[in-house]
Amino acid sequence: MAKVVFSGLEPRSAGRLASLLTGDGHEIHRENQNVAVRELMNANIVFVGGEPDHYLSLLRRVRLIDPTLAFVVVARYPETSEWLAALEAGATDYFSTPFDLRMVRSLIASAIAPRVALTGVNGQ
Repeated sequence: MAKVVFSGLEPRSAGRLASLLTGDGHEIHRENQNVAVRELMNANIVFVGGEPDHYLSLLRRVRLIDPTLAFVVVARYPETSEWLAALEAGATDYFSTPFDLRMVRSLIASAIAPRVALTGVNGQ
């Protein structure tokens, strides 16, 4: 299964995601908002929350090192301008809370499939 990193997610969102993903057999790692980019490089998918300045900065630094890492922004409110800025900066996807758990499963499957195909099982 996938190694999933959470950074800067609100506790309620992180709890819902963790419950779903661990139940599906994924490995969850929770990092604080000031996570170093190197801490993300062994992940299959990253879920990031917080303020746009934070996640856009982190996303740009991640993309310099690994343009294929699945990077998903989880926002509190659906704002078209923030959604567009995240996608233009290279986010794999962007969704707001509350979210549908079926959507998260679909996102995980589609986000990690190309990475696994390129690098082998679990990004190794």
